[in-house]
Parts: sequence; structure tokens; C-alpha cells
Amino acid sequence: MSKSGVKFSGTDYGLLMRLEWETSFPQLLVELEEHLQQSLSFFSGAQVFLEVGQRPILQQDMEQLTVVLERYDVALQGVISAPPGQGRRPTVMPPMPQPDAHTSLHIERRTVRSGEKIAAEGHVIIMGDINPGAEVIAGSSIFVWGSLKGTAYAGVPDRSDAVIAALHLAPIQLRIA
Repeated sequence: MSKSGVKFSGTDYGLLMRLEWETSFPQLLVELEEHLQQSLSFFSGAQVFLEVGQRPILQQDMEQLTVVLERYDVALQGVISAPPGQGRRPTVMPPMPQPDAHTSLHIERRTVRSGEKIAAEGHVIIMGDINPGAEVIAGSSIFVWGSLKGTAYAGVPDRSDAVIAALHLAPIQLRIA
């Protein structure tokens, strides 16, 4: 019997899902689906964090992973990485915002290229990268499921509680409020 590439464990910050990166991503998705199907009642309604370690994860992989999790009523709350030299002291990407009656939600499922500008009144979620020379402006928080290498302004004009988060943060400029 082969060793599973999908592991779940309980931690101080919730249920943690680890994917063994030696296994191909399509095989990991198959194993994850089998694991979730075998424990339907346990995982139904669960909220999990994904540990990616130091390996970059592609946008299309995140989208496929999210589809599998949603099929079994499992919500991905955030992504945890362990940067070099920090051992088991993970950094956690804040969970995606939930739309409410007062804050709108704008989602872009693409890379924002140099020269492009995205502006929205509420939260902005970019499922891709923000390249250098690109600009994202939000009335509330900005969440990037990719690399933020451009410019991001959150909480425009005066929401100091806004957040800017990305899987890889290397911006030209960040502003809040």
C-alpha cells in the first residue's frame, strides 16, 4: 500500500492540510478526494488551512483544489507558508472576506498586467498575480492569491482597518487608508 500524499492534523490555529509535494498535483487531488469521501461526516462544514511550505503553488492548482474542497463542503480558510529560516513559525494569509450588506466583493480570476488598473468600492480578490506597473485600489481589503509585485491601495479613502495580503508579497508600493 502506498503512502498518502495528503495529511490532515489539528493545530493551534485549526485543521491543517498538508500536501506532500513529491507526489504530482493531479495525484494529490485524487487522493484528497478519496480522503474526503471516506470521511464525509467529519469534513462536512470543516474549515482548513493549506500548508505549502516553501513550494510555490500555481493559480490553476489553487482553483482545482478549491473545487474539490467545495464539493465536500470544506472551506479553505487560508494558506500557511514556512519561509526559510523560520522553521515551524508559519505566516497565515487571512481568510477570504465574506460579502455582507455593507461591503461589496470584486473578484478577478486573472493576472493584472503592467499598465492595468482595477478599482472597486469593497474588497478585491485577485486570483492571479499583480505585475509591476499594475495598480489595484480597494475601498476595503485586497487579497492576492498569487504574487503582488505592483501597487496596491486598500481602505481608500479612510479605512485604516483594511488589509493587504498575498501569497508572495514583493510590492512596488502599498498604502492603507
